[in-house]
Amino acid sequence: MFSLTTPLFTSSFNLRLNARFFEGFLKDDPRMKEAFYPYFNGQLRSEAYHRPAKYFMSSSKPDFNSIYSFDINCLDKRQFMYYDSTTIRVHGDRHNMAGDWLVTPPPFLYLMGNKEAKQWVTLGLVVRKGENNFLEYQYSGGEGFGLNVTYDGYTKVKKQWDSPQILLQPCGEDVYGALTTYTNHLMDSGCVTKVDRSQSPRWWFEPIFGGWGEQVYFSNRWDNYLLNNPAGILGDDTYQYCTQSAYEKMLSTLESKGINPTILIIDNRWFEVTDQLSVDKQTWPTMKDFVQRQHAKGRKVILWVSPWSYCKSSKSGQDIPLSESMILDESNSYTLDIDTDVFYEKCGREKRKVRRDPAFKTKKITEHDPHWQFVADPLNPAYEDRLRKKIDYLISTDGLDADGFEFDYTHFLPLHRGFLPLHEHEIVWGAELMKRLLWIYYDQMKKSKSDALSISHSYNPYFNDVVDMLRLQDIYTDRRSIVPEMTHRAYVAKAVCPGCAIHTDQHAMPSLAHWREYAKHQPLLGNPCLYYVTGIETTKEKLTDSDFEMLKKIWSEHSKTLDKRFVAK
Repeated sequence: MFSLTTPLFTSSFNLRLNARFFEGFLKDDPRMKEAFYPYFNGQLRSEAYHRPAKYFMSSSKPDFNSIYSFDINCLDKRQFMYYDSTTIRVHGDRHNMAGDWLVTPPPFLYLMGNKEAKQWVTLGLVVRKGENNFLEYQYSGGEGFGLNVTYDGYTKVKKQWDSPQILLQPCGEDVYGALTTYTNHLMDSGCVTKVDRSQSPRWWFEPIFGGWGEQVYFSNRWDNYLLNNPAGILGDDTYQYCTQSAYEKMLSTLESKGINPTILIIDNRWFEVTDQLSVDKQTWPTMKDFVQRQHAKGRKVILWVSPWSYCKSSKSGQDIPLSESMILDESNSYTLDIDTDVFYEKCGREKRKVRRDPAFKTKKITEHDPHWQFVADPLNPAYEDRLRKKIDYLISTDGLDADGFEFDYTHFLPLHRGFLPLHEHEIVWGAELMKRLLWIYYDQMKKSKSDALSISHSYNPYFNDVVDMLRLQDIYTDRRSIVPEMTHRAYVAKAVCPGCAIHTDQHAMPSLAHWREYAKHQPLLGNPCLYYVTGIETTKEKLTDSDFEMLKKIWSEHSKTLDKRFVAK
């Protein structure tokens, strides 16, 4: 067995760049002697055919058949042919591969291998701490292949810059073993932080109840979806069922069935419409008393939070002044690309990147924001101070006395080139920006309450030190069984954050049959988790007494397993 790390180059001049591996442009490429004029087949050159940039690149020839990606998506697509292209993204959306926002970010690792999938070799990105200033790690397939890291112009080189490295290591047919090897390499090389979780409290591994599935069951969300209602998700009424009285009823029903979760997750929306980190006293009039009653029953209370939504552009961050924001500067909101006409000698074009159209046209900078122009600035001292005070109130015993946060929608981070802070400071981007925001939450949580629980879906070794539990995430699928897909997610989560607790999730269950099968399998993956009290949100099938009896037995057996690991209750 061997390992090899390959740097791209060292730069000794000022440059804003992306990093390409295994492909690029040769200064005197002999193939270019065949090129004369570009295609002449339109009224204007801008409207005519342009060869893609990859056509002019010299790329490594793939002596492999398949590419394996650890990106988590709703298609559950993991393997690609060598000629395909795919991307591991810090951000994601609901469209790419049926939705790739589930894990942000996934591990920056591809495997290349043969048809039999028995001889994988890693293509792992090795990045030093503080230098993960990118949104995407791309595999570019074709007759030649390459890897690309997108910095969007936010890494400014001063005198010298060393690229990330690529870890090439044979790993046989065990893809999860390959991921573990990659994670260990990052830890051993100091690129990520090792975390000793041997003293994690028992309650972090106990059964979970989250009210979101029950909220959706009574809402109009699935009616809107199936009837193609233009209102869609943004127009549903799920938040109306996130009330103190609704959650008290859910818990009372579960207790009457003999179901007693240790962890309670209060989902979206327990907070004010205009302030995501302040309790909505209309819907939760005595939330602190509610929390104390749960504590008296041996229960911990976790609050759902969308960290990037606490910003000026969101309805739920209206208390934040513009001075604490990053603002989209239209003059810098563009992409850089290769105009391939530069490769035709007769065109006489300067060989450099050219500007493309901006991501979107902005209007005059005002507080009325149509395009999320004013986003959170985690490096702004005033914003950080504001955020820490909010977190301290929610978690500390002198405040609300909640027990942690479940983070969601982390893919809402700034995506478009052109965002600049109003407060002058260093600029970080992509994974580094997300890590910074989650670190503020994590650091303050632990200061306010040492055993506070951080639940996230950042399946990346770099985030190992800002997470205690990884959530397996939403289950949007058309498959007969979700067990293989959720098992895969759990294996990935455990490899990148060794020893962390696993939130096995239950939203959205395709049917009651899926729920019954998965409920039995959950303890094999992590914490048993329940999202429903009345029935399944998608099919409206009702849970029965026998279902709750089954659940009681599953949870009881899980408790016995924990007894062997921890001192018995």
